[in-house]
Amino acid sequence: MKRWILFGVWVALQPNGARGQEDTTKNPKNEGEASRQESLDSLLKKVEALEAEVQRLKKSPSPSPANAKPAEISEENENQPLKPQEQPKAPPQEDEEKKKKMEEEFRRALGETKPAPKVATPAAPSIALGSGMTLKLIDIAFDLLGAGGTSTATEDEIRQLEGGGHDPKNRGFTIQNAELTFSGVVDPYLRGDANVVLQIDERGDTTIELEEAYLTTLELPYNLQLKGGQFFNAFGRLNPIHPHAWDFVDQPVINSRVLGHDGFRAPGAQLSWLTPLPFFAEVTGSIQNSQGETASSFRGVPGDVVAGRTLVDRPVRTPGDLAYLLRLKTSFDPTEEITIVPGASALFGPNATGLNTRTEIYGADFYLKWKPLANDQGWPFVGWQTEAMYRSYEAAAVLDAGTQVDRERTLGDWGAYSQVVWGFARPWVLGFRLDHANGQKNSFSSAGTSYDSVDDPLRDRRERASVNLTYYPSEFSKVRIQYNYDRSPFLDGDDAHSVYGQFEILFGAHGAHKF
Repeated sequence: MKRWILFGVWVALQPNGARGQEDTTKNPKNEGEASRQESLDSLLKKVEALEAEVQRLKKSPSPSPANAKPAEISEENENQPLKPQEQPKAPPQEDEEKKKKMEEEFRRALGETKPAPKVATPAAPSIALGSGMTLKLIDIAFDLLGAGGTSTATEDEIRQLEGGGHDPKNRGFTIQNAELTFSGVVDPYLRGDANVVLQIDERGDTTIELEEAYLTTLELPYNLQLKGGQFFNAFGRLNPIHPHAWDFVDQPVINSRVLGHDGFRAPGAQLSWLTPLPFFAEVTGSIQNSQGETASSFRGVPGDVVAGRTLVDRPVRTPGDLAYLLRLKTSFDPTEEITIVPGASALFGPNATGLNTRTEIYGADFYLKWKPLANDQGWPFVGWQTEAMYRSYEAAAVLDAGTQVDRERTLGDWGAYSQVVWGFARPWVLGFRLDHANGQKNSFSSAGTSYDSVDDPLRDRRERASVNLTYYPSEFSKVRIQYNYDRSPFLDGDDAHSVYGQFEILFGAHGAHKF
């Protein structure tokens, strides 16, 4: 077939069709065509030789293994030279190299400058079990996050200053998070994720908890996605993010106060809808349990104290005793180098200061990232993140020996943080954050009960300024140093200076962090 194609090309190159040898030699103007004809004749002969060689290689029997001796060679004469017809066949790798060389010459003969590129297809993480069956594997990772430092505050004051469950709690060292992660695709319709966390608390005790374990759908229609299991609530930007992905050693003050020391997470279900608007806009709604230590603004743990009220045991009587979230997140690209992501959240549920009291939390968040088109593996960049929150907390009346000490009140708590991280040169990142939080003043007293929000480390006026420098040897590790300046009425001298160093190492696969 290739000979006919080449012959057709030759014919097309003739001025008046195919001519005999006599015409081309008699006409001086056709000397170029004669030379071209000779080249094509030579090319045809070469193609025929190459085809014959390829056919011979295809028909040749499979050679013996490289370590096997030819049948005609005995132990006695294996070192003796063989006759040409007795020479053993070339080993498989030599045949392959020869075939590749012949194929390259064949392509050059046809005028091809380079072979067609091969597209590498990544192998799926699976093990063949036979009979066409495979065992799908999951990704496993282990992340270790630790910190060490000191403060002018006492250790008791540090534990009140650092309200987050993964914040440094001691002078000295803290294992903030030791996280074992499992993730993988179940089938074309579901994927699964789980996070098991180990911590060593300020007393030196080891705790183990199931931080998250949930399934997420992959193929729902109408741009819908359903999540079910134990998971972080999608309120705001920081609450759904694990500590190893934070830009600072500790979580913002307002997050600890309003969403709890370990973030608000609980069993439940979440539905997200990617709207058909011409820009990115996602609406998320969820329903989750409202009790436990990770739901301190809601039913919490019976016996805990919030705003001077002792939480009671409040059972689930109606769907209204669960926690509900509604969130809208959008994204815009004003330029090719700038992306902004604004969002708004609302969270509702019961609290356990009484049997009919409720909590409402509202939040607004904003994120901006600048990254030039010409960058060095993501550097330089600037990220600016801000969140503001307000909590409306219906606090039941306070009784002491049957006597009302304080009436039922709706208490307001609010606050915000704003942070900027600047990746000025790979792999260095400089960060700066400002925190503010405050609570509505409330106080009461009696012979056996007294409370003043000014002295409450979870509702007093707080300011914090933080600056840090982070070095990323790779995406699997980091080293960070951070300085905090805190102001609060409960501190001796009203302020404190703290310095912390942090390190992280990660083993195994891990998913991309949320943008």
